[in-house]
Amino acid sequence: METLYDQTLVPRILFTIVAVMIGVGPIFADFNKTHATNPLWPPHARFHVVWQVLSQNGVSLVILYLLWSQSADYGTHITVAAILNYVWGASFYSTLASMKLYGGALKDVNGIKPFRFNIFGNIYFVDTNLFGGTVLMLVNTLGLVLLCQ
Repeated sequence: METLYDQTLVPRILFTIVAVMIGVGPIFADFNKTHATNPLWPPHARFHVVWQVLSQNGVSLVILYLLWSQSADYGTHITVAAILNYVWGASFYSTLASMKLYGGALKDVNGIKPFRFNIFGNIYFVDTNLFGGTVLMLVNTLGLVLLCQ
C-alpha cells in the first residue's frame, strides 16, 4: 500500500475531529432528558431528533471512510469529506437563521447551560450549540486551507 500523503495528514486529522464531534457529540447532547426523552417535547419532535442524530452518525462514518480508507483517492475523497462536514455546518446555520419561521430556539428551559466567558470583567454567555458549531466549522476551514496549500 502506498503511504498516505504526508501533506494531507493534518487536514485529515482536523476533518476527522469535526466528523467525530458532529457524529458523537449529539449522542451525548440529545439522547437524554433535554431532548430525546424530554417529557415536555411532543413525541414526533423526539422522533425527529433521534432520526437527525442517527442520520448524522451515518454521514460521519462515511466521512471517516473517505478520509482513512486504503482505497481512497486522497485528493477527491478528502475534499468530499470536508464538504460533508460543511453540509452539517450549513444546515446548522440555516436552521439558526430561520428559527423565527418555525418558532425555534437554540435551547430549552431544561437544556444545556450556555458557556460563560469573563472577558476583562464583562460576563458573556454563549449558547453551547452556537459555540461548538462555530469552533467545528473553523477547524474544518483550517483543514481546508492547509489542504489547499
